Amino acid sequence: MFSSLFDPAPNSVYGSFDLAQAVMEMGMDEASAERQSRPSPDVILRRLHEIDEEKSRKRVEELNEQILEMLFPSEELTIAIDFTTLPYYGEEDPMLVSDSRLPGTNLGLKFAVLSVVEKGKTITLKARQVSPFESEVSVLEELLEYAEDLLNPDLVLLDRGFYSVEAVRELKSRDIGFIIPAKKTNPVRDICKKYKKGKAPAETSYTISSVKEEETVRLLITEKETKNGTETHPFITNLDTDPDEASENYSWRWRIETNIRELEKFKPFTTSQSMKLRRLYFLIAMTLYNLWILTRNGSERPRAHEFKDWLEIELITHKVLKNDRTKPPPFPTLA
Repeated sequence: MFSSLFDPAPNSVYGSFDLAQAVMEMGMDEASAERQSRPSPDVILRRLHEIDEEKSRKRVEELNEQILEMLFPSEELTIAIDFTTLPYYGEEDPMLVSDSRLPGTNLGLKFAVLSVVEKGKTITLKARQVSPFESEVSVLEELLEYAEDLLNPDLVLLDRGFYSVEAVRELKSRDIGFIIPAKKTNPVRDICKKYKKGKAPAETSYTISSVKEEETVRLLITEKETKNGTETHPFITNLDTDPDEASENYSWRWRIETNIRELEKFKPFTTSQSMKLRRLYFLIAMTLYNLWILTRNGSERPRAHEFKDWLEIELITHKVLKNDRTKPPPFPTLA
């Protein structure tokens, strides 16, 4: 698949496979193009910038769809949608977002990530950069449409950033189950206080509202013991489920956060200010990660480093066999 990203270059010393191998090694080593010797860094970066980004994204998504079919016999799966922001050090760019939580910078590349979150088989189906001018609800709509074209999601898990009338309305229009942590607004906080005193039920109908609109949902309240004492955790949902079950189901959402952290183990390193290059590197990381999950198929092995060792051997073997096939046959020995 990686070879198909590069169009064959006439009279080039390095073919598509050589470039693909170099890029995969960069991802496995979390290294930069500048650390490569053959092909040279200049060749790798020039050829990466020549890639048709839209075609590359489609090829990656086609591969992810094949992995989805191999891993999951059922189409009724739990999905999660999240945003992650990668720190950026350099000059400002219109595609960058501002985030004070980033280490050493307040600028970053924001990606929307759609994942299937099943036990031992969390894979990323789609990821794309999000500009600071896009609404989260429009991104939610796009990713839900993509998910519904591939499978029949029976539950979507979203973080508190999607707690809004617009997001709830979008979810309801698709007749899809959802669980979202409730923002502790004053009304929600008052209900939680009453619940702790035994004066409010753990399940109640609740209306979230904006300036002009409102939507009715079920508000569920759960309790969790922490080192600081008992904490209340409110959720909103459209499912006919009890609070403990909703809390347990939502706990699966941590898999997408783990998924995003694990992607870093497969992402080439760069200090480039090119948005295109950084987006390509995220796609490369996503693909290598999904291939790793495919080889595990729900088990705990191979570990990431074991998968990398195996893949390196496979690449070397493929290159040796490829070179042997291209060599001319030896001259016959004279008797």
